[in-house]
Order: sequence, then C-alpha cells, then structure tokens
Amino acid sequence: MLLLALILAAAAPASDYLLISQAEIDAARQKAERHAWARASLNDLVASAERALKRDLDIPPRGGQWPHWYSCSKDGARLVTDSPTRHRCPVCNTVYSGDPYDAVVLYGVHSRNAQAARDLGLAFRFTGRTEFAGRAAKILLGYAGIYRSYPRHNTRGEDRVGGGKMSAQTLDESVWLIPMAWSYALVRDTLTAAERAQVENDLLIPAAELIREHRMGIHNIQCWKNSAVGLAGFVTGRKDLVEEAINDPERGFRSQIAKGVTDDGPWWEGSLGYHQYTVQALWPLAEAARRQGIDLFTERYSRMYGAPLALAFPNGDSPGFNDSAGGNALRGASLYELAFARWKKPEFGRLVAGSSRSGYESLLYGAEEVPSGPMIPEASVLMKSAGFAVLRAGPTVAAVRFGMHGGGHGHPDKLNLVTFGGGRNLGLDPGSINYGVPLHGEWYRSTIAHNTVSVDQQLQANADGTLDEWTVKGGLTTLAATAAKAYPGVTLKRTVKLSAGRIEDRFECASDTEHTYDWAFHAAGTLTTSLKLEPQAAPLGTDKGYQHVTGVARATTGAAWWVRWDAGGAILTLRFEAAPDTEVITGVGPGRDPRDKVPVVIVRRRAAKTVFAAVHEVSK
Repeated sequence: MLLLALILAAAAPASDYLLISQAEIDAARQKAERHAWARASLNDLVASAERALKRDLDIPPRGGQWPHWYSCSKDGARLVTDSPTRHRCPVCNTVYSGDPYDAVVLYGVHSRNAQAARDLGLAFRFTGRTEFAGRAAKILLGYAGIYRSYPRHNTRGEDRVGGGKMSAQTLDESVWLIPMAWSYALVRDTLTAAERAQVENDLLIPAAELIREHRMGIHNIQCWKNSAVGLAGFVTGRKDLVEEAINDPERGFRSQIAKGVTDDGPWWEGSLGYHQYTVQALWPLAEAARRQGIDLFTERYSRMYGAPLALAFPNGDSPGFNDSAGGNALRGASLYELAFARWKKPEFGRLVAGSSRSGYESLLYGAEEVPSGPMIPEASVLMKSAGFAVLRAGPTVAAVRFGMHGGGHGHPDKLNLVTFGGGRNLGLDPGSINYGVPLHGEWYRSTIAHNTVSVDQQLQANADGTLDEWTVKGGLTTLAATAAKAYPGVTLKRTVKLSAGRIEDRFECASDTEHTYDWAFHAAGTLTTSLKLEPQAAPLGTDKGYQHVTGVARATTGAAWWVRWDAGGAILTLRFEAAPDTEVITGVGPGRDPRDKVPVVIVRRRAAKTVFAAVHEVSK
C-alpha cells in the first residue's frame, strides 16, 4: 500500500521505542508517583531487571524443544526439573533424561533471556541506569553472534520448514522474537553502528525470514508470526516485512481479524484459551503500527476482548471447551489495560478495576481512572456464528457448545454442556494437557470425556452443529441445537431450559438402526445415587477414552432415579425420568489436572431412538 510505504519512509524518532515512547515513559513514571498499583508495577519491573543483572548470562549453544514434551508419558503429569538433565514425574517418580526433555529446559532458558532483555530495556528507560542497557545489549549481541549457527529443527528434530532455530517451531520463535525486537528498540541508541548492524543483520532479520518462510492461513500461530515479523520490520526499517505482516491477503493482520474473528467475537478455533493466546499475539503489531500512523484497532478487533467476558461464569471462569480450559477472565486483565486505553469500553475498564493491576502493561498503558461495576453480564448470551450459548439465571449458569468445530484445536464434543452453580463450577469440560503425551489424545480428545452423548463408544466426527431455538423470556432461557453429522445416520438434539437453580436437560438420539448411546456427565465432588451399584474390576473399555474410566460400578433400572455430587457444600442433583433398559455406570476419569479423578455418570441405552431426560438441581 502506498500509504504504508510513505509512513515507513519517515524514520521513527529516536524517542520512539517501538511499543512505547519516551514521553509515555515519563508519564508512566509520574503515574507511579500517584498510584500504588503503578508504583508496584514499576518496582516489579526494576526488580526483574536487577535479578537479570545478578544472574550469569547463559546463552545455550543450541536451540530448545517443544514444551508439550515435558510431561510423564505414563500419567500425563507435568515434569519437575531437578536439574538441567534430570526431569522427574511428581506422581510416579519416573526420572527422564536426555532429549527432548533436556532441550525443553534450554527452551526455558531462551525464553527467560528474551523476557529479561525486554525488562532490562524498559527498566533502563525508566531509571537511566546504563548497566541495565548494557546487560540487554549483551543478550542481544550474544544471540546475534550465535543465532545463525543454530540448526533449524522441528518438534521431531527434523530440518523442515516450520521448525525454528532457538525453538522447535516458528510459533515459539515468534513469541521469543517479539520481546527481543522490543528490547533492541529500547537500547538501540546505546549501541555502536557496528553493533546495531550485527543485531539487525544476524538476529532480527534472519529470525523474521525464518518465521515468514513458514506460511500459514487464518490461525493463532500466524498471528504470533505476523507480530514477530512486523516488529522486526518496524525496528529494522524493512518495509516488506511490515507490509506482509499487516496486509498479506491470505494471512496478514487485517485478514486474521476479518476471517478469524467470528461476528460474535470469539476466535474461530473455539477455545477460549487459544482465544486469549491470539489476543496476546495481536496487540504488539497493532500497537507498533498505531505509532506509525496505521490504525488496526477496529471495532471487530475489539469484540475479541468482549467475548471472554460475555461467556464467563459469575466467578470469571471460562466454561472451557476444546484445547485449553481457558482459565479465569481476571488472569488476562493485563491485556485489557491496553484495550481500555484504545477503545474506552466500560466493561474493559471494569475488568481492570477488579484486578490487581500488576505488570508492565498496567504501568505503560493503564488508565489512571477506570469505571467500576460488574464485568460479567447477567443476561443469557447467544453467539450464533461461533456456536456458543451461555444460559444465565442468577447464580445458575449453563454453557453449551453447539456450532463450529474449531479446526485442529477442536474436540469431538458437540452439544457439550458445562454448568455453574452454588458459587462453583459443576459440570466440567476437561480442557487439555500437554499435547506430547498419549493421555491427551486418548482422554482429553475423546467424546466420553465430555458432557454429551457418544454413539457405539466411538468419537464424534469433526462436524459443526446447528441452532434450532433460542428464547429468553420471563426468567427462563431455552436453547435447542442439533448435531446431525456427528455420527453417520444418527441425529443428536439437545434442548436445555434454565431457570433459577434448575436446568431441564433433554437429549434426543434418533437413527433408523439400533445403536448404543452413552450419555455422560462429569462433575467434581462426592458422588452418590439412589441405585444399588455393583462394582467391576476392569476399566469401562479398551480405547476411545473408555480405558481411562476406572473405579467402575453398574446398575440397571427402568424406574426414575437420581445421582448427586456434593462438592464442598455445593450440591448438584440430577433426576432422571424413567426409561426401560437403562444401564447406569459410574466411575472416575482424569480431570483438568490428570492427577485429579473426577466422578462421572454414564447412562447407557441400546435402541434406534431414545431420549435422556434429566433435571439438574443446584443447592447448598
């Protein structure tokens, strides 16, 4: 674009440090004099720089590996680093050594170096202490002296496009390059011309070229890559890098917002964890561009910040869904400091007001006055294009995922129901664990691990669902949705009606031929039931997640019955209507932490057509 070229033709002023200016640094320093939260953030920043000064500078002689390898292959628990070459499972005490585990530790060293370089650069601009700039320069020059010698490698150790040098993939290379580019902008004027040329030509530009060689489409990874390439382009004056990062029609920033953000605001991959990860990826490029006269802070982009609030439970927790359970909205409060500064939307400011306001984002971008009030809506919310619905009635909430599958991060859990009541999460989505361990695929990506129906003990297909009904009237919210392609020849339909303390749940299964339908519900707490159960020694099955349902007990009934979870005073009771030839199975399966064992009830019937009808009652 001609406008972009003209903008970039003008050299950035010496006081422009890519994502902040000297005038804004001065204003933030004054902010810290007036507000305790800003002062604490500044103190933390300087303390981080002080710690970096005291550490020996360690730039590993080789690149790191994929952090998802760093779990026990037996039980999925994340490993504990006893030493750089000794990695222990905290559950079974198995000790791992060698690669990829040793290389994952090196990845951590590389990441800490990048964060230290950024904090040192910022601390230098706030304090004027040249030793901070000097250590940041040593990190930058150290990597400039070795980066080209790192072999490219992917998560399997292969030299292929998509692999990194510092890391095992261009995603992690990008996450690392962003603070390195920012650090360079912060200390550039303390370097000699020869040193600047070395950092630019032997580190920033080669890393950007490695990253851009791996071309993806609309994806959270490409958003990180765009920011890394764009920031390297801005700070080195490479207009082609900036142009590609922002305007590439297939993968640039503008295309990511236009095609990757649904009309409702959630990122298309359907995981609020990856939604927040994408928000983290986007803002550096948007902010760097704004400082060069390019406005990327559009209304559609702002919807990404509104979506996690619209979908949250009353305590701020995400309902989960797909890879990553999503966490709590307040954990992402630092991202909303800049969002409120740029869009001034009250709900963004309210989230900030409810947080500790810690971190450099608060110091640099945080408004001195933010509005108070509730950050989570009290009304039910339908996000039709994204395929989410959150039914609300006071403290009782039900969330359903019915629409878009979510690509590679989607789970086979159409019509999954997650609930909240009594001040806590009740019906649970398992989320995900490190992808490099078998348990992630065997359990967390299985249908039976979710609160939906499995057919013939198989996984649902990666298919979208459709909305049939959405009604909000007089304190009652009704949702009906259908998954017609989850299983060949089978139609699944779920109707959920929510009023205060009560969820009516009707799940219809229909086919022309007989199938085994398994209706599952997972919730934490002590499980009891009105039925007399007979224990069995073996797991429930041998594959498709069933092998991880243990502590199995069974009963058969044709009458009405109930099951109850008591979790620290919050009681969830499910009352089932009578239906002939109903088999009830209880057991436990892995939780969001695989060390946790979450009770599950599975209601099984063999039929062509059947209806699972239950009422969820929440009490204390």
